[in-house]
Amino acid sequence: MPTEHRVALVTGGATGIGRATVRALASRGFRVAIDHLGKETEAAALAESVGGAAYEADVADVEAVDAVVRAVEADLGPIEIAVCCAGFDIDRPLEEVDDELWDRTLAVLLGGCANVMAAVGPRMRARGHGSIVAVSSELALTGDAWHVHYVTAKAAVLGLMRTAAQEFGADGVRVNAVAPGPTDTEMLTERWRAQDYLDSIPLRRAGRPEEIAEMIVAVAESTWTTGQVVSPNGGVVIQ
Repeated sequence: MPTEHRVALVTGGATGIGRATVRALASRGFRVAIDHLGKETEAAALAESVGGAAYEADVADVEAVDAVVRAVEADLGPIEIAVCCAGFDIDRPLEEVDDELWDRTLAVLLGGCANVMAAVGPRMRARGHGSIVAVSSELALTGDAWHVHYVTAKAAVLGLMRTAAQEFGADGVRVNAVAPGPTDTEMLTERWRAQDYLDSIPLRRAGRPEEIAEMIVAVAESTWTTGQVVSPNGGVVIQ
């Protein structure tokens, strides 16, 4: 497929790692669909700057995600790469995690990835090619205090990815996960910005969103990679 006609979808694409991923994909010649929730101004400006298009949908809503995928393919063309990057993070000890936070975290972080896979997967399989990248976290590999809801959802994303990779692989569709370490975005709280924490990282700094985006695009375009977890984390996790 000619590069100028390739299409990518990035959920959570208006800010942070998602925004950097949109720019990285656009620099590779993709027309990028930017899914957002309540970030109309940011998404529209980004879409205009990269020649893409902005769409609004809550990734926790399977019907809304399917509608966005149908709209993107009607407007731009078949989606070749889908990046599941929508998310949020709240520090809270286990005993204070209420049902509302549990439900919303699982619905967005885990359900959001599952809903994207359910929407784009069959279309990619019918065409015999495609690539899906789920954004997890290095905390899914290590665990973390005050983060049980977030870590649980991000760890479950890895199980989802591995299962989808097995289901979709025979039809030419690759599914992988990128598990970033602490990255300098709007989501990074003061706890992770403290100098004593940064000094504990082998590379002595937080990552840049552009560095994570570079890895996401590399994984998405790797034609002999599926069912894998790649973790650009500055050495926070060494294995």
